[in-house]
Amino acid sequence: MDRKRRGMEGLKKTLFCFPYAGGSASFYREWKFDDDVIEVIPLEYPGHGSKYSEPLCEHMTDLTDILLKEMETKHQMNSLENISLFGHSMGAIVAYEIAAKLEARDDNKVEHLFISSKSSPEYKVDQIDCSNTKHLKQSLEKIGGTNKELLEMEDFMNIFLPIIQSDLNVLANYHHEKKRDKKVGNKAVLLLGSNDTVTKESIESWNEYIEHIEGLHILKGDHFYIKQNQDIVLKIIQEYVLNSRCGVLI
Repeated sequence: MDRKRRGMEGLKKTLFCFPYAGGSASFYREWKFDDDVIEVIPLEYPGHGSKYSEPLCEHMTDLTDILLKEMETKHQMNSLENISLFGHSMGAIVAYEIAAKLEARDDNKVEHLFISSKSSPEYKVDQIDCSNTKHLKQSLEKIGGTNKELLEMEDFMNIFLPIIQSDLNVLANYHHEKKRDKKVGNKAVLLLGSNDTVTKESIESWNEYIEHIEGLHILKGDHFYIKQNQDIVLKIIQEYVLNSRCGVLI
């Protein structure tokens, strides 16, 4: 093994990724970093995607406990030295709660926490009426990210409706749960679409929950700006994880 390759292995990092409400781990399937110095591990929520046969979760605590156990057993998290978490939309809350649980156990291995397109916990989630399919479709089209043709397919909607309803209930229940008494001590990076349904003010309010906000990056696009800016997003993540880059990009 040459010297350069040995050096790369010494820098090996792990990025656990968490999807949005109604989404699956496949959202991150194309993520790949230069020289594989950052390993991407997407986590699947119970009842979603490849775990469709598993029961859906009702509370954030249950969901994060299940994911933490999987991170420890299936992915040997306790043997990893350098891990970061990326969460988009609902996934940002999941990532934050997992980071907080790790910190509470005095076993905080999280180097960076990437918060994408999600207001801080102080902002109440706008409820989407899933009982009215027409209104649900309109809301999802407004948010973006869901193929319009899929929304018109009855078979898809029959599968999708219970999943999105469950995830929205998890977020609604979370809003009413007791918030943490102190900030988590992680370094965090905020990302947002320029035409996002999430506001700049609401995402900046994460500084009330996280000790070190290293940067805010606003990229062109809507709530699913990542799809149009994947290479830029990966570059931003890589710069922070490998170089501890700080700054604001608008």
